[in-house]
Amino acid sequence: MRKKLLTIATLLTTLFIILGVSGCSKKSNSSNSPTAKSLISKNFNKGIKNGHYTTEIKSKAMKENASLKGYFNGTSLINTDYSLTNKGKTQTESIWLTPDTMYLLLEQNKGKWIKTGASANNFDPDQVTRRFKPATFKSLNKTIAKSALVTTHANTYEVAYSGSSDEVWKGIENLIIDTLNTPGTQNMQIVQMINAGQPQNISVNYTFNKKTQALTKITINTNFTVNGSYDFSWNLKYDELGQHANLAVPTDIQKNAIDVSKQSK
Repeated sequence: MRKKLLTIATLLTTLFIILGVSGCSKKSNSSNSPTAKSLISKNFNKGIKNGHYTTEIKSKAMKENASLKGYFNGTSLINTDYSLTNKGKTQTESIWLTPDTMYLLLEQNKGKWIKTGASANNFDPDQVTRRFKPATFKSLNKTIAKSALVTTHANTYEVAYSGSSDEVWKGIENLIIDTLNTPGTQNMQIVQMINAGQPQNISVNYTFNKKTQALTKITINTNFTVNGSYDFSWNLKYDELGQHANLAVPTDIQKNAIDVSKQSK
């Protein structure tokens, strides 16, 4: 009998451990847990002040893949690496920006950086900088705050939306358009194409520090079609938020870049 009791006790202990582990990640339903609305409204705008970003769009039918990655501070683009692959051919650009100087590395430069006196403000139309403006996410945040689920983890809260709402699609359209446009350009055909897109699914995830409730990561993904013929996949990620307030152009680039503004005089 004692052996059976010990066996039962062991099974119960194992069951409690399993239940305890599975309870480490759960949907927040208690009154003590923050809501999606409170997490977003109190922490989103101040959390997107600086950081690292990655965005990419792919179309197998069009054989095209465009990507941007780099760093931002405030609403300013500080660094970006741009890549566009179309039908097997790839075009790349790397850029560093200060308030009054642009450093540029093109494929035809053969590894040499050039710099010009063109200001970052003139270089960067709204098409480049708006992805770093909290106002760009206003309508999106308002929509997902109504239906997103909050999941509690050991050290984080995760606000997650999954669906194909037209309102959410409208909230991310401009971000998708900006991914397809080369930095500093605006193609109206791209605008019309994305505006005609039909989302198949959209996922939006915001990660907040559980202790401070600071926003630490944003990921947005969608698959959509255009005119029922072309399939696209698009993703956007912001991470390392709040960690890049003192970004600067690397010293070796500043020192060795060829000043083309002087050569043109």
